Amino acid sequence: MQFSKTLTPANASLTGFASNVTGAAFTLTASESGDSLAHQVSIRNDSATDHSGKTVTLVGTDADGAALTEVVTAPGTSATVESTSYFMTLTSATPSATIGADTFDIGWVDEFVTKTIPLDWRSGPGALRITVGGTINYDLENTLGDIQFETITWFVDDAAQDDETASLTARWEVTSKAIRVKANSYSSGATLTLEYVQSNV
Repeated sequence: MQFSKTLTPANASLTGFASNVTGAAFTLTASESGDSLAHQVSIRNDSATDHSGKTVTLVGTDADGAALTEVVTAPGTSATVESTSYFMTLTSATPSATIGADTFDIGWVDEFVTKTIPLDWRSGPGALRITVGGTINYDLENTLGDIQFETITWFVDDAAQDDETASLTARWEVTSKAIRVKANSYSSGATLTLEYVQSNV
């Protein structure tokens, strides 16, 4: 088993999904960032009104295309909040109550996760090379769970794979069932190239 893929994350954009939404129903002007990665969603309050007593329900899909919903506390005065979940697509953002004539911006931040990358865990040892271009801080995450039937718990197997900023090579004697990359921050123009090879014995 082997694969190679280069990730080129879209620049963070506070208005990527919508700019100056208002009232009781928000209209999005885009549904994805265009980089095939799932980002945390940002909501910025353009006004001096505190809307933190309200919520915004985000609906879309996760990195693997599964349906995803999160209820986010709306931002306070001139503040920005972020979702906990990572959205590949965002199809709606609905406030719990009108924000009147005030406006919000909805976009994505410089934090993302890749799609789940299944591994042939029944085969022999594997190795992954991650090559960094530009400036990025990332984690290499693993799971031992059944990615088809279980709610996945992700973990970092080695401290050297946590908050990494340089290229690395990771090796497994007993492979995880799947891996993914989570970016904690990145600058414009950053890239990650993933190259994986695994023995068939």
